[in-house]
Amino acid sequence: VLVFANLKFMAFLLIFSGFWMMFWQIFYCLPFYATEVLKYNAFEFLETVDAWTIILITIPITALVGKVKPILAMTIGVGIASLSWIVIGAGGTVTATIIGMMLFALGEATQAPRFYEYVSSLAPKDQVGTFMGFAFLPIAIGSFSAGVLSDWLRSSYLETNPAMMWYTLSGIGIITTLLLIVYDFIFSKRS
Repeated sequence: VLVFANLKFMAFLLIFSGFWMMFWQIFYCLPFYATEVLKYNAFEFLETVDAWTIILITIPITALVGKVKPILAMTIGVGIASLSWIVIGAGGTVTATIIGMMLFALGEATQAPRFYEYVSSLAPKDQVGTFMGFAFLPIAIGSFSAGVLSDWLRSSYLETNPAMMWYTLSGIGIITTLLLIVYDFIFSKRS
């Protein structure tokens, strides 16, 4: 009740669920796109591009955004991740998909280290542990909604207009980015 009553905290978590709706499509939509559109059966390789890129760039990116305000770093990261889907949709090739996944990883590496720092800053000092437990709420919301979204995207666009599947995901990311900007504007005025 304490956590759910904190409007600023809950608004942030709900908005940030948009990032995870995009993230889960690496596992929900990408395999179908790779095998049915790109005719590339090693979709597992494409799925791991994000992870390998994260491993390679996390330390330098964390150092680069370490001095940036957490909410700004997260907003930039979600914005970069949103653009990755446009690269995949516009490119329509295995190479474009690899580049798109690397771009998504860049966005993820930009926002992820600052996410938990920001969440802990929103918590009352004597409730940090409780609030940090709720930091996984966007991942859960993203996962549950991503399955429904994936089914709709695949049935609507995979055979007829696969690029639109990725542009729709980009739209979700852009809306999430804009909501983070609005959120910061509203709540920074109250702080």
